Amino acid sequence: MNRAIFTIYRKEMKDMLRDKRALIAIVSYVFGFPLLFAFLFYLMADDRAADVKSLVAIDGMSEAPGLVAFLEREGFQVNEAEAEGVPTGLPAGADALIVLPDDYAERLKNGQSARVWLYVDETSKTTSERGSKVGAALMAYNQQVAGVRLITRGIPTGLMSPLQVQTADISKASFLNKVMGNMVMLLFTLAPFVVGLSVALDALAGERERQSLASLMALPISGGTVTLGKWAMVASFGLIGSLATMTVNLIALNLIPADMLPFALKVTAPGLMLAIFQMITLCMFVASLQLVVSIHAKSFKEGQTYMSMMMMVPAVVGYAKIYGDSKLPEFVNYLPIFSDMESLGSIFFSGVVDIELTLSAIIAGLVGTALCLTLTVKRLTSEHMLADA
Repeated sequence: MNRAIFTIYRKEMKDMLRDKRALIAIVSYVFGFPLLFAFLFYLMADDRAADVKSLVAIDGMSEAPGLVAFLEREGFQVNEAEAEGVPTGLPAGADALIVLPDDYAERLKNGQSARVWLYVDETSKTTSERGSKVGAALMAYNQQVAGVRLITRGIPTGLMSPLQVQTADISKASFLNKVMGNMVMLLFTLAPFVVGLSVALDALAGERERQSLASLMALPISGGTVTLGKWAMVASFGLIGSLATMTVNLIALNLIPADMLPFALKVTAPGLMLAIFQMITLCMFVASLQLVVSIHAKSFKEGQTYMSMMMMVPAVVGYAKIYGDSKLPEFVNYLPIFSDMESLGSIFFSGVVDIELTLSAIIAGLVGTALCLTLTVKRLTSEHMLADA
């Protein structure tokens, strides 16, 4: 590294390490989002324990010994209940309430149908699923009774069920898995944008506001040297924050119980090294892009406005990838941010490296870095810029 560039880089790093805003941005982003994701996974997790039986309350239990025996074989705990009219709630501890008519046993004995009421509570995901499970058990018992009636009359039961449909999911990942996985990848790709924001603004817009940029440009150094020194500092902050975010999140995801995660991590050493190299190129590009925005702002506050508008772009792109992935054309996956999310997702969740996507993300980062640095140098050395500095 050129000595002048290194001097500027070291000076900028010392200044920014004293900046509380930059340090708070790194710490809050690195440690705040893992806690948020852990909380979301906790809310989404199924809190049913494997050894806990769902409790079914039955009004008229003595009239249906066959139903009670069937439910118990299916793993339900059955209790007697009394219901008058339309119940306003389920009995204490019950996941569902079954109300049988007074003539239930007689109607079944005579081969007639009996109206059975099933009351469930759908105020939460867990209670709704448990109620649906009881409903499915009732339908299974209904088919069993119907089959017995057909057999006693000499009718083949196959006539009532000509199709036996078996469903198998052949998709690579369910919708929930893909959405949550893409959200984690969006967190990784947004890290350099968030972490490097304040230091990028202060590096050019801040110095321009303090009127120290003109003094710096008066020294016998080129605009390219100044740009590269400041860019290296911003990229270093972005890389430190990104790698810290990636490390903390991967550790946190491995510590979370497997039944709370909607996806499985498949991290390999080669894949991790390639992901780190990809993040380096992404941080280089983001740092150069942030300097382009910063150089066009005359004050830190004005730069914040521009940077907020710029931050909407990767956020919108990321959410388009998360929720509209199936509707996007194939070539979109090779565009910046899209390719980063897709490549990182392939590395961390499938354990397979997609060379085309990874190379696309790396090349896009390098080309974008060169273009943005060229624009920054041109703007920094323009007469209009020096007059306003």
